[in-house]
Amino acid sequence: MFSDGVFAIAITLLILEIKIPTHEQLQQYNGLYHYLMHIWPSFLGYFVGFLSIGIYWSNHHHFFLYIVKKTDHNFNLINIFFLMTIALMPFSVAIVSDYAPDPENMSAAVLVYSISLILPQIAFIVLLSYGKKHFGIFNPDIQQDFLKKQIRKLLMATGMTIIAIILSVLYPIAALILIALIFLMYFLPPDNPSNIDTASDNGIEK
Repeated sequence: MFSDGVFAIAITLLILEIKIPTHEQLQQYNGLYHYLMHIWPSFLGYFVGFLSIGIYWSNHHHFFLYIVKKTDHNFNLINIFFLMTIALMPFSVAIVSDYAPDPENMSAAVLVYSISLILPQIAFIVLLSYGKKHFGIFNPDIQQDFLKKQIRKLLMATGMTIIAIILSVLYPIAALILIALIFLMYFLPPDNPSNIDTASDNGIEK
């Protein structure tokens, strides 16, 4: 419940970056229509940020629903670090939506956003690795091959994000395209763990 609460707050904060204009601003931009057209990056940032946090929530929810059986102190601390990286995302989304359209600041904005994407990936890899090495945290019926596959998928996404970080310095548009491809990977439904039906007499894997 605590984790879901952090996700809910972080995803709600995104809308606060879309400001209601004052009457002075409407005069400056010649009306509400022009103002709304002017702040289109904020709407795009809200959309992308909502999807980003939502995808992380979906995978985190699936992880605790099907894989985690119990936790310990260190596992909880690692999860806290993961949630801390999620809480950072509204800030990075605001940076990229405000400054990515500016050629002078686009590189720095994309760099900040790319770093904010890799931090949850690293935290989740540590979370998976710790649970895999400490018996009792994960459901004992889950196959080791399944856990190894999840770590490999995360490492691949992390590697792609590292490339995006490097590209953001000189080729920020290419970095954004690569980030979009990473998002497409995350849109794929998560793997269901291969459990062994311990109640079955013949022990057939299902």
